[in-house]
Amino acid sequence: MHRSKAWLLAMVLAGGPGAAVSQTQPQATAPADAPKAAAPPAATPPGAKPAPAKSAPPAKAPVRTIEGVTVTGAAPDVQSSIDRKSYTLGKDLQATTGSIADALRNVPSVEVDLQGNLSMRGDGNVTVLVDGKPSPAFEGKGRADALQQLPADQIERVEVITNPSAAQNPEGTGGVINLITKKSRGGGVTGSAYATAASAGLKRAGLNLGYNSKTLAITGSLAANYQRNKNHFQDERGGLDPASGQLLKSFDQSIGRNLTRTITPRVSLSWTATPKDQITGALSYNNLLVYGHPDDHYTDDGVGDVPVHIFERAGHRRFLETDNSVSAGWRHTFGEGHELSVDAVYNDAIQRDNTLYTTIPTLPPTTVPLERIRDDASDHHAELRVAYSRMVAGGALKAGYELRHEDNDADYIDSMGLTAESLVPVATLANHYLFEQYVNALYATYQHAFGDLDVQTGLRLEDVRFDFDQLTSGQRNSQYYDRAYPTLHLAYKLDDERKLTASYSVRVQRPPPVFLNPLVYIEGPQNVQQGNPDLKVKEVQIYELGFEQRKGQTLYQASFYFRNAKHDFSQVLTDLGGGVFKFSFGNTGSSQAAGADLSANGKLTSTLSYSATLSPYWNEIEAGPLDVSAGRRTLYSVGGRFNLNWQATADDMVQLNGIENGRHVGPQGTFEPNFNLNIGWRHKVNDQVTATMTAQDLLGTNHFQRLLDTATLVERFDVRPVSRSVFFRLDYRFGGGSKAAKDPGFEYENGAPGPGR
Repeated sequence: MHRSKAWLLAMVLAGGPGAAVSQTQPQATAPADAPKAAAPPAATPPGAKPAPAKSAPPAKAPVRTIEGVTVTGAAPDVQSSIDRKSYTLGKDLQATTGSIADALRNVPSVEVDLQGNLSMRGDGNVTVLVDGKPSPAFEGKGRADALQQLPADQIERVEVITNPSAAQNPEGTGGVINLITKKSRGGGVTGSAYATAASAGLKRAGLNLGYNSKTLAITGSLAANYQRNKNHFQDERGGLDPASGQLLKSFDQSIGRNLTRTITPRVSLSWTATPKDQITGALSYNNLLVYGHPDDHYTDDGVGDVPVHIFERAGHRRFLETDNSVSAGWRHTFGEGHELSVDAVYNDAIQRDNTLYTTIPTLPPTTVPLERIRDDASDHHAELRVAYSRMVAGGALKAGYELRHEDNDADYIDSMGLTAESLVPVATLANHYLFEQYVNALYATYQHAFGDLDVQTGLRLEDVRFDFDQLTSGQRNSQYYDRAYPTLHLAYKLDDERKLTASYSVRVQRPPPVFLNPLVYIEGPQNVQQGNPDLKVKEVQIYELGFEQRKGQTLYQASFYFRNAKHDFSQVLTDLGGGVFKFSFGNTGSSQAAGADLSANGKLTSTLSYSATLSPYWNEIEAGPLDVSAGRRTLYSVGGRFNLNWQATADDMVQLNGIENGRHVGPQGTFEPNFNLNIGWRHKVNDQVTATMTAQDLLGTNHFQRLLDTATLVERFDVRPVSRSVFFRLDYRFGGGSKAAKDPGFEYENGAPGPGR
């Protein structure tokens, strides 16, 4: 249903998993790969007589820090490098039948709430990339819907970068999630098709095609989604009445019904024009259409808990978002470890949100006109990147320049009338603004191995300017600032099976345009919002320590982190009286968070494998500058997840999956924990056909709850979706060379590996 956009966005800044999706603009950046090891000795030519072993002492292999650790047979398969972890989705059955949100819920350090709002380690400011580049589907207010509607079938791996290097855009205090799409492998034409149906009214279908030759690789996909869903909301608030000293309560009981349709075609290519030149390109389109039917019942109590307002509000909503993305790149290789690349990206997201409300009053029994709200936005993003790398003094130097430009236009129109034909825009409720931002960045990283110690240092310099033009009120605001972002990553090889890592970075969260809008924004009968054009950039210093040990086919990982934020900005709810509440924004004094991710992946028996993560967490927020009654808030919590895979037969795998999202704290309240249990079964019919069946939310415990408790304001907000469902999927593979080649390495920078790479 159509809820308060301001309230949902605010939860991002409160640091909870229920946070609404951040409207920051994720940016793509270059990878920070380790230097390549020395080439092995040439093989003995066929027919040549090998030299006697005693003719020369055996050469001692150079001591190198291992690049990564891979565990096979676990779910998901895990790879790690000096600055990121990569999780393969091939064995995740929930990802097979579900959405991208379902896939991310099973990735360590990542949480996705019931409304599709994404967070990492309790921080909702997360940058989402696709093949290392920004995607319009995952920017702006449509990201939560996109995560829940787009099928995970197109995603091969998920890279989680909790402490990125200077080569990456510093935007995203929670970190970076890079979705690596599936690429065609094998020779000639390959392809697959699938169809999914679910008991909850969901239908999905898709087609994947690929062509590979010695110089050309093309991958194309088409996915379509149709889904009906239902949510139950209950919001109970109480604001202090100074005259009576009583908390006057307001209630909103709601049922939201949605019908969602998406269609997403995508094509990418990689052409090796010469042995030293590679040209890449990609096109994607996403059409997201939502028909919503929100139905709210409002009650406002006066002194003595006597109702003073009772009314119902029924809505008919049509939300359409069209996303277009085009990217192109050229890379020239001068020699081993010596490359120059140029990439360009252009994205646009056009959103049209139209809702017609009918209000039926009970108390007092007065006539209330119809109301039509148009909340439209047009967002444009352009990016140019130049990157250069070469070996210098035995290490790898990477340097680059990036230019990013964002141009946003948001227009809110509220019309009222007695009939649909007589609706007239209300001038005092109009809200139209423009936002434009330029970011110029220079960066350099240098990575060198000193025996068993691998060191990567980096520095990023950014010049940022934005202009905010409130067309309705005539107010204009600008900010201009320069920042430096140092990074450091260390990896120390204890032996062939154990490794220690450490890292430091400075990340930022730039206020999204909606948080800067100074004009009061009407969200509904009980909610208004007012932004703050003077918001400062949130800056977070992140420290991490890690340990990895491989023992046979088992991988143990432990990551410990500490985050110290200044100029943290959050949304605060205040009571305006008469059942109306205002959401406003400001910079808190500071906040700190510390925690750990403790993971194990391996096999219990020859047919039984597992993966498990335990995540203890501590967070402290100083909310005094925004709400004196809230003060300092501290919380300890534990979350986690587990997967149990049973290879019952050569053709059958059964999977049990459980996810516990721990409790999180916000400036004025807490986000309560929830648990979800899922099960799945995959059967290989033959080499071309596979059947998969999954069941979600077996225990019916998947819900979201936010509690707010201060001296002057209390709130209890519950969301209980109808999420219990059974999914059935059929896959059909065709074409020559359909068996996957060797799993590619990290692909943060380039969408598809070139032939022969």
